[in-house]
Amino acid sequence: MDGAGGLYALKKILRADIGFFEKDFMFRAGQEGAREYLSAMKKAVDGMEPRAAFEKMLEFYSDRGYGVFKLTRFDAEKKIVEISSPNAIEAWAFQVNNDLQRESVCSYTSGVLALICKLTFTDSEDLDFRTVETECAAQGMNECRFVVAPIEELPKIVPRYELPNESISEHVLRLNEEILMKNLELQSLNLSLERQVRKRTGELQRSVENYRNLINLSPDPILICTPEGAISSINEAGVKMLGFQTAEEAMGATIQSILPDKGHGWEKLSWLLEKEGVVHQLELDFARKSGSRLTGELSARYADLPAGRCIELVVRDVSERREMQAQMDEARTESDFLNDLLSHDIINYTTAAMHFGENLRKSPNLSDDDMRQLSIIVKNLHGAYELSASVRDLSRIKSITDKEYEVKNLNYLLAEAIEDAKRMFSERNVTVNMEKAQEPRYVRANMLVSRALLNVLTNAIKFNPNESVLIDISIDSYVEDGRAYWRTRISDYGVGIPDKEKEQIFNKFHRITPSIPGTGLGMFAARFIIDACKGKISAEDRVQGDHRKGTTFVIMLLKADLREVATAPKMLPGNQ
Repeated sequence: MDGAGGLYALKKILRADIGFFEKDFMFRAGQEGAREYLSAMKKAVDGMEPRAAFEKMLEFYSDRGYGVFKLTRFDAEKKIVEISSPNAIEAWAFQVNNDLQRESVCSYTSGVLALICKLTFTDSEDLDFRTVETECAAQGMNECRFVVAPIEELPKIVPRYELPNESISEHVLRLNEEILMKNLELQSLNLSLERQVRKRTGELQRSVENYRNLINLSPDPILICTPEGAISSINEAGVKMLGFQTAEEAMGATIQSILPDKGHGWEKLSWLLEKEGVVHQLELDFARKSGSRLTGELSARYADLPAGRCIELVVRDVSERREMQAQMDEARTESDFLNDLLSHDIINYTTAAMHFGENLRKSPNLSDDDMRQLSIIVKNLHGAYELSASVRDLSRIKSITDKEYEVKNLNYLLAEAIEDAKRMFSERNVTVNMEKAQEPRYVRANMLVSRALLNVLTNAIKFNPNESVLIDISIDSYVEDGRAYWRTRISDYGVGIPDKEKEQIFNKFHRITPSIPGTGLGMFAARFIIDACKGKISAEDRVQGDHRKGTTFVIMLLKADLREVATAPKMLPGNQ
């Protein structure tokens, strides 16, 4: 198949380039090819009968993949041979490509058959054998048919065959003229290519010069190194950053020598380049010539330059930025510590003050004016407590991620929040109805989930003007979008929330009733905490369609799977 395809392509090219001479060229090529193939067999067929010798050489030619041939006539006396083939290599290639021809195409095969005849009739060295293809499969025939005979005999056998009118020398002259014309065309093409090469070389040199100028203009250090790490080019910013005197001095170094971590930096860079082909903003420590160190943010890529494949590196000195970041982290840690300490102390002081204030309000010795002033004090203490707790929670919220969670028993979390809410409003008559669960309900929760539940409960108490406060809590299993939740519904009988406010209450500093003390941060913190647990929180009417009958907060927390429950700590009630 490869040979057929090659001959097919060659014949198409020769027809386009030398036209008339294509058949003669291929005929002679077939003769020379057969001479090479069959020269080794000459001794093997010596002494054999002519027909047997012919069939032996034809069989050898067929075995090489040039087609299956059948000898249909062999006239040893007149030296006339007729052969047929259903799949001669040249015609088969045209058939496969659906390229039917007006004329026969098997000129290469014709040359081979002519030479086989010449070798068969060894007593006819002076005869010029030619081949006529009377039928060709490339013309749509069933098979190719060939007649091989001395050139003088062919017109007698094939009447339509005409002897060449021109001599061999004239034929060669015409072929030489064609070759000369092609040589002239090739010379013209060569001159054109030389001009294009000179033009492109000049453009390339200008591009290289512009590239170098751009590198030197860059305020960031730029280095070019070989794939092995040898520095081959560096701009002025790079020379200055690394503490070299000149670019030539820097080019005697390697990337490994300026990454002072026993080669680990270079290994990491090489691995990333091989994996991704490019590296962005990789932080590494660099060593100056003086021995001092700096932190660099490195980007790199492979590039193919005239000198060959290389690595381009751009480095940005981020030492000051890293130092500033470290100072900011230290300041933030200190600020968080002081904030926690201050919030903790204020909460403790206000809790104690509220406790004593509530006890003092029970005293029968207070006048009405004293009672009013004491109520204002207790109210302000409640505000200070809520503000301190909100500030503490918000400072903790910033560090929460959705990966920081624990397995906790929702029953214990709600019980803890209910106790805290009742203690904060000990002066109110608060009743919470919640079913007693026989089995634990495990959820994935972070350390502040109990605070989110407490914020919802304190809102239910604050916004209920009745002297006796009633809160209903129910828990059920719920599946949404293929995820399993424990859904908690906390329903109050307070003033309710208008529909347009139901989503806004989760915004920072949003307050529905300014006359009721508060910071506007409680529900904002609750949603942030629940979201960090991959849960959901929303508000709806307790009585559908009438917001004045109270509000139901719906809190959904992801169920913990059995594996998480099995590995959860069980020392503290909140984890059970």
